[in-house]
Amino acid sequence: MLAAGIVEPGGGSPGGVVAFIAVSVGLGGSRLFKLEGPADAPTVRELPGATTIDLGRLQRDVERELGPVVQTIQALGGQAAITRPSSAWVCGKVRDHLKATEGLDLG
Repeated sequence: MLAAGIVEPGGGSPGGVVAFIAVSVGLGGSRLFKLEGPADAPTVRELPGATTIDLGRLQRDVERELGPVVQTIQALGGQAAITRPSSAWVCGKVRDHLKATEGLDLG
């Protein structure tokens, strides 16, 4: 997991999550994925192979994308903050995605 953030559900909002994950697939090289969406049902998509990995920029993207989620929950009267999700949970979502879409079992 290269960069990530999660806003837990609150105030009637499902919260949100954004994470960037690099996966090494052996001789095939590394692939970069983005997990995003509501915290209870995020989606996973692969980023283009030529995506530049700038860890500082990725973390800023996480904060920029989750900022509106924090604001929504706060406007609904809830408490919200961006925290770091469990890497096991995030990586598990990517593993499940690869298994379902490509039959690739990363164990």
